[in-house]
Amino acid sequence: MSGHFSNLLKYLLVGGSAAVLNWAVFLLSIDIFKWHYLPAGLLSFGIATLWNFLLARAFIFSARNHSLFKESVLVYLVSCVGLGIDIGVLALCVEVFSLPAMLGKILATGIAFIFNFGMRSYVIYKPQNP
Repeated sequence: MSGHFSNLLKYLLVGGSAAVLNWAVFLLSIDIFKWHYLPAGLLSFGIATLWNFLLARAFIFSARNHSLFKESVLVYLVSCVGLGIDIGVLALCVEVFSLPAMLGKILATGIAFIFNFGMRSYVIYKPQNP
């Protein structure tokens, strides 16, 4: 259990940096470039996912149960579901609850974070049984 707790703390740091990047790209996209919030959300999520994958692989999830290619495919498959959660929550916040897009993005990021960490910890980087 302590290994998972340690990984959670590290993932909070890595994920936190990815969240800041996600929000910065999103905010620039909607405020400076005047994009609609959905394409802005797609772009920011994609960039943050790559950042998160590279840092998490380097500093957190050291168990290599798969080749780099298979690991990348698994991470991006999980991330596609995370993207669906992120965009779905964002749209729900904006369209149904009339929240500001940035607040919806922050809430969506938090929910997708929980899903992504769980899938990485317990599925993709699940420790091998001896």
